[in-house]
Amino acid sequence: MKKLFLSLLVLASTQLFAATKMETVEVDGFERNYWVVSPTAPVAKTHPVVMVLHGVGGTAEDYLKLFDAQTLSDLHDALFVFPQALPEQDAENLKAVDNMKKLGVMPDGLELKNPWGAGARISAATIKEMAGDAAALLNFVIPTIMKKGYGELNETVDDVKFLNTVISNLKSSFAASDDIYMAGASMGGAMVYKYAYSKNSQATKICAFNGFVGAGVDTTGKAVNVPVLMFNSQADAVVKYDGGMFNGSIDVLMNVVSTQNGCSCAILEEEVEDVKNDGNRVVKLSFDCDASKKVTAFVSTNAAHTQILNAKENDIDFILEMEKFFFGNINAGNENIAAQPLRFFPNPVEDKLYCEESGDCVVTDLTGRVVLSAEVVDGVADLSDLSAGYYLFTLKTANETLRARIVKK
Repeated sequence: MKKLFLSLLVLASTQLFAATKMETVEVDGFERNYWVVSPTAPVAKTHPVVMVLHGVGGTAEDYLKLFDAQTLSDLHDALFVFPQALPEQDAENLKAVDNMKKLGVMPDGLELKNPWGAGARISAATIKEMAGDAAALLNFVIPTIMKKGYGELNETVDDVKFLNTVISNLKSSFAASDDIYMAGASMGGAMVYKYAYSKNSQATKICAFNGFVGAGVDTTGKAVNVPVLMFNSQADAVVKYDGGMFNGSIDVLMNVVSTQNGCSCAILEEEVEDVKNDGNRVVKLSFDCDASKKVTAFVSTNAAHTQILNAKENDIDFILEMEKFFFGNINAGNENIAAQPLRFFPNPVEDKLYCEESGDCVVTDLTGRVVLSAEVVDGVADLSDLSAGYYLFTLKTANETLRARIVKK
């Protein structure tokens, strides 16, 4: 059975890769890249778009893998799109970062590779405060920034235009619908906010993991006017909850975004169960406003900046919460469901699902209704009686319980 499974693994991997393409467009003289992950067995004629923006220092390919994009694309019959930010284009900024490192006034671990033109601006006053005793040298080592009064990453790069060019291409070449869901982490989250506040925004829902609104983004008299989902942590050492190098207070951000969207100050608080018993608590805040502009926020007490997207380190799977927000409730029981694409093939499945182990399986639809209970013999589950759709597949073996979200053709 193992040899058969490995052969199927190679075949399935080849098929899945065929649904992933890197596209290139030219915007303002720059060659820009983005990855498109399409459903391997598309159902609808047009597909919603989930555009995911990586954080500073990351890449589109990193996030394609992190989000298990092919599984999510097949599950939701959606296009998952991962645009790539440009390297910093301002030579003065690069020189300033290098000189500030030499002075020892750059925060440890701060990586400024591939920043979005998200309005991430740091004031000269903040730089002076960071420099401490070396502040007197700043007029000599970073004169342009000190004279201008601020430094802003990729200030001249029009990433709003880039994202709209991508959306246009998706509609013309990939049968994208008008449902444009945008998510981003850290500076990718900042870019999500900047895009949503722009006059040319096409986003219908936005989600920000450790996101912030950059000081270079003018929000005066504006509103994002779409549903918003936020994830932040009070222990974040990069996007600091009470305000940091590039961001203001997260509490203020939540109140500003919700007020602009017409929400009242009243909120419903729901504390997430501490299932890991690790002292890291998560509170869900629901701002009271019209559903078309609803603002929801999850606030963690102790999660580090890099923990938000790691389901194994949190009481809830924040990516799964993003899926629920974009596509509606996905009933996965009380446990987090980690996609396990290497344990079950093919996915999407037509009749037989090949499993790495044998045991007893239960299949439920996304409302939690059991639609099939059967024995998996010799690693083969017969799903031929299921209707086309999306399901949760649970396999209980002698040693463990495996779960995966599957698509039935």
